[in-house]
Amino acid sequence: MCASTASAAGFQLTEQSVAGMGRAHAGAGIVGDDVSAIHFNPAGMTLLHGLQTTVAGTYVSLDIDYKGSKKNARENGRDKPASIPAAFLSYQVNDSLWLGLAITSPYGMRIRYGSDWAESQRGISGSVTTVDINPNIAWKVNDYISLGGGVSALWTHSKIKSGLPVGGGQFEYKGSDWMFTYNLGLMVSPMEDLRFGVSYRSSAHVTARGDYYIRNNKIMNGEGDGKGRLQTPETVYISATWKPIQKLRLSGLARWANWKKFEDMRFSMDDSGNLKKTPEAPLYLAGIAQNMGYPPSYGELAGGILQNKFANISIENNWKAAWLFSLGADLDITDQWTIRGGVALETDPIKQQNLRTALIPDTKRLWLTCGLSWKPTPKWQIDMAYGHIRGIGHRDLYKEPGSNEKVGKFEKMNAWMAGAAVTYRF
Repeated sequence: MCASTASAAGFQLTEQSVAGMGRAHAGAGIVGDDVSAIHFNPAGMTLLHGLQTTVAGTYVSLDIDYKGSKKNARENGRDKPASIPAAFLSYQVNDSLWLGLAITSPYGMRIRYGSDWAESQRGISGSVTTVDINPNIAWKVNDYISLGGGVSALWTHSKIKSGLPVGGGQFEYKGSDWMFTYNLGLMVSPMEDLRFGVSYRSSAHVTARGDYYIRNNKIMNGEGDGKGRLQTPETVYISATWKPIQKLRLSGLARWANWKKFEDMRFSMDDSGNLKKTPEAPLYLAGIAQNMGYPPSYGELAGGILQNKFANISIENNWKAAWLFSLGADLDITDQWTIRGGVALETDPIKQQNLRTALIPDTKRLWLTCGLSWKPTPKWQIDMAYGHIRGIGHRDLYKEPGSNEKVGKFEKMNAWMAGAAVTYRF
């Protein structure tokens, strides 16, 4: 699994299904046309017959174009394009019991600016890579109700780099962690051509161990062991799908992601004594003490305060819950060919706009997607999809967290996605 580029609110990824992406993930988990139901709603596995497997990959590219208030102050946060892989396996044990396995990347981010760009204190680079190993079980209670659930072993690896507000230079952290989450699903089929689904995926408390660096600072530098802490959102999917006529399917989705849990990102060095003063430090610290209204002799006290600050860095987010609403349609052209399209609107998770960071410069998003399926034989299915996500909400960047001074604006926050998947039914 490789580092992925965030293309949903925050650093949450929705690109686990290529067929689903073609309809903007409307009807997620309950359409029954690929095995990604294991991830979105495990109860939807009861729509899959026998033994089936899907392997998918989605290619994502970003355009994060920033224009500062100062002349020629331009930057772009796009890093190299990234791929989001996924693999699924579903097995029907009998008429009422199914087993499944999903290997996905539910969270991801990759963004990078120049180390010396004007607003480096709001972020220089960041990446999040995840691997989620998620076995599931589904039970068909009767012809109308199905239940499902599973547990996940989730591995995360993150890298964060940001400029320092005092003395210049950069803070950098690299760390990894394993944790466990769970997911639950319910599907109700009141009619043969009408289905509803509700599913839940729990949040993850990440406390990653890794390496902590302070570099190129004029006052103190050092490196040592450290840890990073954050919490991912819990997520609820509410889906519906309906076939008004034999060749046409209409689907919808409302997804709630509780980004209130993403209050901050906290990083700490185990031993602040690893930070050593530079030869020029006494002069700088004396100046800092004077600026604070103290005699130059208080520079040693200022150094202690600064050492603690450099060893405990927190990035405040204070986000709110975000919604994704989508509508999609599938049209069977022939028994072998299906075309689909979708549109979605995702709300802005940022509660205080002056807390927006350059590392995760989120906003409201509009999704436009399309896709197709080809079934050359009853056993094989090939899916392809394309999507464009456009940021349409607030995009201002402020001088520092909580400040009212705007320093620029992200003129573009766009993402392009192209995916392909192969499904085989044994």
